[in-house]
Amino acid sequence: MFAKPLVIPINLLKAEVLEKRTPKNHPNLLELKSFIKNVRSGYNGERKIHYYLCQIPAKRFCIFHDLRLPCGEGYFQIDALLLSPKGILMIDGKNHSGKLTIEKNQMIQEYADKRSVYENPISQANRHNLLLTYFLQKHKILQIPIDSLAVICKSSTELVISPGYLEAEKKVCRVSDLLRKIDKFYRYHNRDLLDQKSIEKIKRLLLKNHTPQNIDLFKKFDIAKLEIITGVPCPHCSSTTMTYGRRHWLCPICHYVSKDAHLEAINDYFLLINPSFTNSEIRTFLHLPSTRTTTYLLSQLNLSFKGSTKDRRYFPPDELPLSTNYLFPNKTNTKKNMKGEDG
Repeated sequence: MFAKPLVIPINLLKAEVLEKRTPKNHPNLLELKSFIKNVRSGYNGERKIHYYLCQIPAKRFCIFHDLRLPCGEGYFQIDALLLSPKGILMIDGKNHSGKLTIEKNQMIQEYADKRSVYENPISQANRHNLLLTYFLQKHKILQIPIDSLAVICKSSTELVISPGYLEAEKKVCRVSDLLRKIDKFYRYHNRDLLDQKSIEKIKRLLLKNHTPQNIDLFKKFDIAKLEIITGVPCPHCSSTTMTYGRRHWLCPICHYVSKDAHLEAINDYFLLINPSFTNSEIRTFLHLPSTRTTTYLLSQLNLSFKGSTKDRRYFPPDELPLSTNYLFPNKTNTKKNMKGEDG
């Protein structure tokens, strides 16, 4: 059913790590926070759409979340694409708060004494319909019905459609009405135009050409890597000054003790700094006392690597966050030292 499942956007994960490790007095931190808020809002809207898509009969559609496809020298993005033998339905989520007024040339949001103007979602949907048609034609796939919906994801949002704007009345709906709209599309196109072989061909084509957006956040927000706060954050008080000794981490601020606090910091490194590291690089980032200690901690992780011992580079697993193959005891908030040898 879900050919491309919904996942947290990589740019959101990276931005949240960057926010956590950027000094609080950095002049661009507010801009970064605003970016995170917007991306998080969009993702939350997609989650609400996903909730309803999970209720569709499994054999009706092949569903793709968050597709980004090439178009000339650029790309166009689709929040959800539903592929069936009858045609394609694209869904674009709008997770705005306040009051939304949709007019023929614009969408106006009024919220918290602010007025913001956006592109009309119908214009955006029609453009995406055309771009998807061009994309499919380029790959010799012709004459597939393509329709689209703009979905208002927040139940508290007041929706006003300009009087007489029939196309918007047809193509804009609340998320609670999404299943009815999808069912209407499925029943309106009552003839199968694609066989299973064609469905599989389009599925492979979409997945092969999907190009995730991966923004250089350091460049976007003018933050230098040298400004990043390094170290292992305390899971209890968020201080980044945990120290390692006797095979455990100790927070000198709140005295929290952990066996695996470094996992979050390694995740941060992979997401934000570099998709690989050497013993020396991660030792510096984690503030570990020695090469031997670093080697011991890395030996507990399921990381692939290349190179000899001295120049070995470690790579992340297929999916983050990291896990460990060592059965650590439960974390304990205690001042007592744990017995054992130094790593």
